[in-house]
Amino acid sequence: MKKILLGVLAVFLVILIGAGGYIFKLIGAITNAQGLMAEEPEFWEADGDTEDFGISEEAPSEKETGVINILLLGSDRRNQKEHGRSDAIMIASLDTKNGQLKLSSIMRDLYVSIPGRQDNRINAAFSFGGPKLALQTINQNLNLNLTRYVTVDFFGLEGIINAIDGVEIDIKKKEVNHFNKVLDELNKLDKSGRKSPHLTEPGLQTLDGKQAVAYSRIRKVGDGDSERTERQRKVMIQIFSKMKSISPLKLPDLVAAMVPYVNTNISTTDMISLGASVLGIKDRNIYQYRVPAKDTYKGQTIRGMAVYVADMEKNTQLLHDFLQNKAEKE
Repeated sequence: MKKILLGVLAVFLVILIGAGGYIFKLIGAITNAQGLMAEEPEFWEADGDTEDFGISEEAPSEKETGVINILLLGSDRRNQKEHGRSDAIMIASLDTKNGQLKLSSIMRDLYVSIPGRQDNRINAAFSFGGPKLALQTINQNLNLNLTRYVTVDFFGLEGIINAIDGVEIDIKKKEVNHFNKVLDELNKLDKSGRKSPHLTEPGLQTLDGKQAVAYSRIRKVGDGDSERTERQRKVMIQIFSKMKSISPLKLPDLVAAMVPYVNTNISTTDMISLGASVLGIKDRNIYQYRVPAKDTYKGQTIRGMAVYVADMEKNTQLLHDFLQNKAEKE
């Protein structure tokens, strides 16, 4: 009996030592990679208090809802000297109460109030004041409690997708020509000389980083910005799915390769904690939503801009319902 007990204890000790070594390696990879992140202008920084993030006293808290939200911003800047606008705006949500992962898109042409600025498209907030003003704008217009953000530009998203060896996307026939036009622009921006090939036919195929960015930016086909947000969510879901299939032992090296492409205010400790929480979710679906919802907005031209004017009270209610309640498969 003693030999059996000692054997069991020895196995547990090996597991604990191995797990500890893995965790230290993962923390080290993130910490080292964070040191390579590109510096951003000081006015983009948010100091962390709720007033700075534009959070109202009525906004539901994480403790109250059990939902952890992270703002994901994709910048359209063409070089490191530009600020760019947020070409993609998403909220990634970990619903710990219902055990679900959720991804919500905010259409970039949504016309909103921007703190300290004239009313404008919601994507202008990032250009005016980086993640800080984007957080304030979204929190105040949709009564949210967002404090965490992750930003990435064209080149960063390309690098992340290349690090996971591409993503599988089913390209529609109507998308091929528009895809190739956007890809031409991205190829011209690449000063390294690395060009990604055109698509010659529709169907399911593996896209490299630059091709996936081109797919995410298609707008002049289908239902305009609405369908583009759907494409962006498809790419994000494919990135997540690809990472799920990677061996945990390879994750530290993958993290080290990916982190330099992003800017975030999420600490190393929070990254580890959030990652562990996500891995603990048994429901492997990612439930999707879009703001503004169908039939809650109309297109208008304001100051020469084509924008979406929405019923913000209705959309706030619908978004909160999606984030806080159990989502159903469509």
